[in-house]
Amino acid sequence: MHLIRILLDEHRLIEQVLNCLERMADRCQSHRNLESGPARDAIDFLRGFIQRCHDRKVEEHLLPAIQAMGVATEKCLKCPIRQSRQDNRSHVDAMEASIEPACAGSAAALDEFARHARAYIDGLLDCIARHEDCLFPLIEETARETDGALLESGDRGCGDDVASSTYTEAADRLADRLGVPRAVMSASGDEKQMP
Repeated sequence: MHLIRILLDEHRLIEQVLNCLERMADRCQSHRNLESGPARDAIDFLRGFIQRCHDRKVEEHLLPAIQAMGVATEKCLKCPIRQSRQDNRSHVDAMEASIEPACAGSAAALDEFARHARAYIDGLLDCIARHEDCLFPLIEETARETDGALLESGDRGCGDDVASSTYTEAADRLADRLGVPRAVMSASGDEKQMP
């Protein structure tokens, strides 16, 4: 399967969980409560799927492929791959640290969780948009002119279909619990269906 298609599908799943996180942040501010289970499930997904699966695919497959193809990523300004990850990890750490006191009713912790959740969501959505609007088209254009086979990959998941399936199921359970629509991935033959 084409690596860019896999990453695009993963972006849809990530957006699904970000929509769940947005719902939690809204509840922190409007209802002044946070449920521990969904908050911890979201953190587990953000750490596990994004850091262990998606980022690994970018580091181990995409970056070497685009380097071998000679893609000049400096043409695509504002597409920092590594710096935004570090910023996002600090937001995840802060959200996790605020879960227990927020669930106990601490107004400051509820505000902290919501603030870091929104910053994380904004940062990650911006990064996804820049990759999809700038970097991926640049890669696709270069692939047409060079050996596009470098972007072919049989790895749909984390190098482990069971792990990938587990994260997808966890994201779907979280979406169902919070009333967020599920993403439909194109790799499964369907078109993307996200509101």
